[in-house]
Amino acid sequence: MPARIFEAFRNAANRREPATVDPGTTPCDGAKHEPPSTLPAGIAAQGLFIIGAARTGTTILQNALNDSADIFLFGEPRFHRDPGSADFAERYNGMHRTWGNQENKSSHCPALFEEDAPWWRYLERLADLYGHVGSKIVINPTDAMDESRQLFDFQCRHFYMAHYIFTFRNPLDVLMSTRGLAQLNGGRVASHVEVLRGFFSVVQLYFRALRNLPHVHAIFHESIDAGVFDALQNALAVPLTRAMDYYDRDKVRHYTLEQIPMAHRALTAEAMALYEDFRREALAGFRLLQIEQNDSHLDPVHFTALGRLSWRVTRFLDALVDRDD
Repeated sequence: MPARIFEAFRNAANRREPATVDPGTTPCDGAKHEPPSTLPAGIAAQGLFIIGAARTGTTILQNALNDSADIFLFGEPRFHRDPGSADFAERYNGMHRTWGNQENKSSHCPALFEEDAPWWRYLERLADLYGHVGSKIVINPTDAMDESRQLFDFQCRHFYMAHYIFTFRNPLDVLMSTRGLAQLNGGRVASHVEVLRGFFSVVQLYFRALRNLPHVHAIFHESIDAGVFDALQNALAVPLTRAMDYYDRDKVRHYTLEQIPMAHRALTAEAMALYEDFRREALAGFRLLQIEQNDSHLDPVHFTALGRLSWRVTRFLDALVDRDD
């Protein structure tokens, strides 16, 4: 096994997310990644995408939704970075086999054509067979802010009417899990600041999507229950009767603030408090999404709950810019 592929496998095994070396993809650099203008508009309405930072429950949610006979979700195909060449299935399936994933709907592109094809042809064909088609998208800590912007623009161009489900988890658990898994795999370990920056970049991406796209949902890993899937199946108009069976709380590991190095404990505590405020307001339901908000409001009462949280998350991210780990 070539050294670069071995490194990719070692870094990505068990975490189900692209490694630093992502076989078959290239950086997002423009129109060569775009599907043709003939991509049927109907696919956008059938689109379904899970978006989350690493270690926030994206994989188990993808598995649970793929249990439905009406849903097909690819596992991290990174359409927004795909080169668009007519060998998508070969590259995608090779990536998952390199990661050690056994074949199922979440990790295998079926041979739907006599010869291989670009990703959008597979999506078109699958849209004939399933009510909802799309993918799980993981935003890793490295370059999370830039990738969030690129992803948002790409999705707006091609999947504006899709359903988006954002996944979130306590940032303390995300921080410890992300860094711990990288240490176990022997790969590059993202700094505490990088992980938190990536996490809250996804929170801001969620705010942006919620205000601009028509079908946006959020779930919180520590708050998953049958009611979550009742709401999702109503929104998607498909039965999700077995989805909750995929969740086992005994397998979810939790951490304490004392496990964070003292130098990063105050920052982590601040992140946790901000997250809890966000989770509380999101579960209560954001209102008045289209009322204009300004970061320079002189009177705090002019902020909605969403406007205040967006302002706070922006300030938190700004404070991380010049911070060393």
